[in-house]
Amino acid sequence: MEKKRIAEFAFDIQSGLGRTDAPEFDKLRTAGMAASLAVHIRGLGEIDYEVLRKVCDFYFDIPSYALKPVIDILVDIDFIDIIGTSHKITKIIPKVPHFGDLYSTLGNHHSLNDLNEHEQAALHILGELQTQPQNVDRLFGTSGIDAEVFNRCVSIGETNGLVRSHRVRGKTILTSPIYFADSLSEFADLAAASGSSDIGKALDVIKRNQGWPLSVALKQQEIGGVKLTNDVSNMIHKLAQEGILKPPSIKFSTKQESFLFTPKPGAIRMDAANRDIYERAMAIVASVRKGQLLADVTPIKWPLSILRALRDVGFLKSNSDAFSQYQNLVGLRVGYLLEISSGRWQFHMRKDPENQAALDLAIKLLESGDLAGMELNQDARIALSKDEKYIQSVVASAELRKREQQVTDQKAAYEFEQLMLKY
Repeated sequence: MEKKRIAEFAFDIQSGLGRTDAPEFDKLRTAGMAASLAVHIRGLGEIDYEVLRKVCDFYFDIPSYALKPVIDILVDIDFIDIIGTSHKITKIIPKVPHFGDLYSTLGNHHSLNDLNEHEQAALHILGELQTQPQNVDRLFGTSGIDAEVFNRCVSIGETNGLVRSHRVRGKTILTSPIYFADSLSEFADLAAASGSSDIGKALDVIKRNQGWPLSVALKQQEIGGVKLTNDVSNMIHKLAQEGILKPPSIKFSTKQESFLFTPKPGAIRMDAANRDIYERAMAIVASVRKGQLLADVTPIKWPLSILRALRDVGFLKSNSDAFSQYQNLVGLRVGYLLEISSGRWQFHMRKDPENQAALDLAIKLLESGDLAGMELNQDARIALSKDEKYIQSVVASAELRKREQQVTDQKAAYEFEQLMLKY
């Protein structure tokens, strides 16, 4: 397998597994952590090592005991300089290049040589699922992988959102929400060919109202002023659980809110660099949707105008909700908050190519549909605290399945089954 693809898969595996321990994937996990850290420190200045340890643990699922080997990889490939010694680091200085060079360089690091049997098997399975969903018996039969190793890799993937298993008329179909339906038009065409009308309706209403909070949609049976039938509402819920409607979440206090997005439009499947940009774009839209529909104090009336102002001016005027609303974007390195007066903050964009691309994509996502600022019932609102964390879409879809019962609506299950039969 091409070295760049191995590094991208390592990033995906780390993103999907998060804090879950999977000792079978030690080398891929460490390389994935290195990729994740490199992505998030790119373009930054000098960083205090103690601050880095705490940020990595909270935001990037890199525990402090694993940080040292990650730092060693980044030093080896000249992505950072360190101040101090190898035994006692005080600061790091990022030197990470922009866009695709990251994965090509990381893929050639010696840490990705001599991968164990489970790691090689995981790469093969994800490589096949990147192309299209696969019949599990056919995939196993042509892989040459030991049955115990194959089943263990699929089991770990299912537990943590990297792989989905669908039982359809005596066949088991595996998909990966990381790659499946990256192209909205391709997926919509397939759904139409399967006679899955409610899938098409669900995709259409989300496409025109990107970033709508799932709890609001299900509670009010309405998105952007469009009434939802029970069938379409159930289908939206199921597609979110399956990771086909991308459902990144914002976790706050004891609650978690998911936001609905279609797969990224376009004919080209996203590589790891573009998926990172899309995650940032979804985070930007989720932040303004939260301010529009789930505001602490004063709702945002025109989310699209907010993002255009951010693009044109580079920062947003100060207000008392800004700290709560944009804290997740600070964690994702999209921007930073500046306190103008007591309790009033400005959000400033970080001017680098990835963030500019993410903001442009966020604007396009909102331009595609109705931005109805409809009044919500009070019981649909949620109290947002300031200890928030953005949860990326593949992890959030797995958590959504764990938090809530699988959709039992027979019509939704049948339509999804018909789609799976195409494979």
